[in-house]
Amino acid sequence: MRLRIHRGTREIGGTCIELESEGARILLDLGLPLNASDLASTPLPNVDGLSTVSGSLLGIVLSHGHRDHCGLVPKVSPTIPLIMGKATESIIRAAADFVPDTVALNASHYLEHRKPIQIGPFTVTPRLVDHSGFDAYAMEITSGGKRIFYSGDLRAHGRKHKLFDALISDPPRNIDLMLMEGSSLGRLSDDETFPSEEDLEGTFVTRFEQTEGIALVACSAQNIDRVVTIYRAAKRTGRSLIIDAYAAEVLKAAERESIPQPAPGWSNLAVYIPQRQRVQLKSKGIAALVDGYRSFRIWPGQLAGSAPARSCCFGGG
Repeated sequence: MRLRIHRGTREIGGTCIELESEGARILLDLGLPLNASDLASTPLPNVDGLSTVSGSLLGIVLSHGHRDHCGLVPKVSPTIPLIMGKATESIIRAAADFVPDTVALNASHYLEHRKPIQIGPFTVTPRLVDHSGFDAYAMEITSGGKRIFYSGDLRAHGRKHKLFDALISDPPRNIDLMLMEGSSLGRLSDDETFPSEEDLEGTFVTRFEQTEGIALVACSAQNIDRVVTIYRAAKRTGRSLIIDAYAAEVLKAAERESIPQPAPGWSNLAVYIPQRQRVQLKSKGIAALVDGYRSFRIWPGQLAGSAPARSCCFGGG
């Protein structure tokens, strides 16, 4: 087995790793570099078969749905099989209605925790990991008697930190090469740690208690762990959480009953649809998208009077 790292060694994002064995190839991620001005002007890496048919390129395996790992996929030939987590596919589909340069993707196979899948001569065994991007995987890839471990993006301080603990206590064995992300290396001194989501929940509780009016929180809707943290802090302080239609669709797309969403059983949650979003949905002919959570809607005239009892989560992708 041979490999080539096309992007990601000298910058954060834009990850693309090509593996070759027995004349067959797969890609691990195909990300849009963080410093890219837009999708259209960003070239694909020099990989045979991305834009023209090549029988040796068997597929692209996506570790998770962040654009710096999958953002260039809309530019490749639609004949290339895509392998990703089921929730990743659903969240990207939900985001495509709202986020520029995002296209709904169709998976040919789904990644599942510790369930090996065969792609030609490659055996890919995913490991679900803790990351701000929901449904993120590390991967063990074996072929030709060699074994690679690719970390994808992972952390140890989110709401799924037990997955990191499990990875450390039961790591992949007999690895010939490890490809490890390091976007946070060097950011902290040896005696510092990143705050956990539980730590941040306590911080939000304090801030919400100190805030007389509406509490505004900038947060990516796709950082589902953080949305959960904000929701829990809002509920603990007698507030309700306001989200927009984009966040509502992303939370629904995660398909987990344990995640706050505009569905029966979730109190302390409201959906506010800004004028810009209403126009956007109408222009795309999908205004009916929001009908499913009509009972959760909050309207402009209601915001001012209920501000002290609200926390509003806003932000981009």
